Amino acid sequence: MDIKHAAQVIRDTVTMDQMLDLYGYQPKHGFMVCPFHGDHDASLKVYKETRGWHCFGCGKGGSVIDFVMEHEGCDFKTAVRAIDTHLR
Repeated sequence: MDIKHAAQVIRDTVTMDQMLDLYGYQPKHGFMVCPFHGDHDASLKVYKETRGWHCFGCGKGGSVIDFVMEHEGCDFKTAVRAIDTHLR
């Protein structure tokens, strides 16, 4: 697998909704409680148009790949392989 190519395909085709559904998260009106810090408010915003996310509480954000890296505590290649395996 060519990691760079797979990453670009993922960025172009995999939505945050797909990724969040895989982890069992269900944002409401584009917001959800951030799983990366002790969040009590829905401070994580999901951006459908850019397939990204940003938490206004802890400042983390990025692409679907960045979400998996943060959620799983893994590196870029491992995240790309995991997404490729589960969502493509």
